[in-house]
Amino acid sequence: MEAMDISMALAPECLRNVGGAGAIAAAAREFSARSSCRAIGIQTRQRRLRLIANATIDRSAGDIAREAPAPGKIKIDPQILQPVDGFPALPRTFSITIHGVTLEEELERLKQDIKGVAGVIDVCWIGELVQGGPRGGYVTVQLELQSDATLRSVTSAIQALDSSKLLVLPYKNNSWKWRDYKINFGVAGCGNPIILVHGFGGNAGHFGNLLSYLAENNKVYAIDLLGFGDSEKPKQADYSPDLWAELVCDFAQEFTENGAVLVGNSIGSLSALTAAVKGGKNTVRGLVLLNCAGAMNRKGLTQDGFLLQLLSPVFVGVEYILAQPRFANLLFNRFRSKDNIRKILTQQAYCNKESVTDQLVDILYHPSTDEGAVDVFVKVFTGNNPGSRPEKLMSEVEIPVLVLWGDRDAWTPANGPVAKFFVDLEKKRNDVKFYALEGVGHCPHDDRPEIAAEYIRSFLASLNW
Repeated sequence: MEAMDISMALAPECLRNVGGAGAIAAAAREFSARSSCRAIGIQTRQRRLRLIANATIDRSAGDIAREAPAPGKIKIDPQILQPVDGFPALPRTFSITIHGVTLEEELERLKQDIKGVAGVIDVCWIGELVQGGPRGGYVTVQLELQSDATLRSVTSAIQALDSSKLLVLPYKNNSWKWRDYKINFGVAGCGNPIILVHGFGGNAGHFGNLLSYLAENNKVYAIDLLGFGDSEKPKQADYSPDLWAELVCDFAQEFTENGAVLVGNSIGSLSALTAAVKGGKNTVRGLVLLNCAGAMNRKGLTQDGFLLQLLSPVFVGVEYILAQPRFANLLFNRFRSKDNIRKILTQQAYCNKESVTDQLVDILYHPSTDEGAVDVFVKVFTGNNPGSRPEKLMSEVEIPVLVLWGDRDAWTPANGPVAKFFVDLEKKRNDVKFYALEGVGHCPHDDRPEIAAEYIRSFLASLNW
């Protein structure tokens, strides 16, 4: 999401209303289970790398139409889904995070419940219970899945075990030090690397649904940008797409050998695009832009049309309010309430109302309770570095780019200047593909993750990496 979009939604109202042996045996079983899972994981990775090498994409005339073709028109060679060299498909292992577990005695029952889920061969191990997170406590679980079971189907089934209590994310959380700040990220899968970059107010969890599709054939990282999610929120940081791009570049260089494909949404797209310029083609191998933002805040809107220029006084008014700490806190508390998050998602950001779940609201709400969250909110709205425009950045990008655009986006509309720029650019460059997604809003990756995943998988299969 874009900070300036939220200000447009909120400003009018804001201006109006301001045992020794047993333990040893258990440890031995734990060690054996972990070793088994690791061995399976290594074999699976080797197999997947071979499969990915055989991927092909159907480049029919329909693929370059202005409107998105029906999903069936984008084809993956069936070979990518078949065992190779006569060997049977192997079980796979995935680590997931389950929020909503708060008591130690719940762990064994949870383990048994998960073992009963279709497609689960075994629960290889279950980590220590950690207090905190959006549901009060969480645990990391490593699963061994049948070859025909998908991460998406299994995590959905585990979520359904107790949908009112559990919040299941299809990755394991990790942390990394960047410039002395803690950066949180999730990781799942094996294969060529993808880095997911969220928008304003988002975090790694906002990409959970898309990640569960992409992790079947790729190693997928979902990063919490500095100032968001479970990453640190320093008050003194100069938050901007340039700063986040530097973070993404350093992350890619730290965790990937030959670069990664970046997938960004909104401001995350702008940050990913900036990272491609800063890092070069050895760091960023391809780009997927989901409803790309034109700028971080109103200071970058000079090219975005007469209407937005007319609204400039509204943005100035919001900035004035945010400059007053007392009013900034009042506005932030109003903005971050669960009721308001749900209202924004259902009325402005999403078309598929079924995607707006209690779990999603909790994912977006929880980081706002951290110390420093209000300062990030203010700095993003009022910062003096809104980032370079996509029009300028694309002139320096020489890698394949896939642009997906929800045609029902109320914030960065499909008939707006940025979307029109990419439509025109596709006519001039063979390495840029633009698809308008019918009936999809500002967040294609979570509004309709199955559609976004199909286009992204096809794009990945077309890359020579």
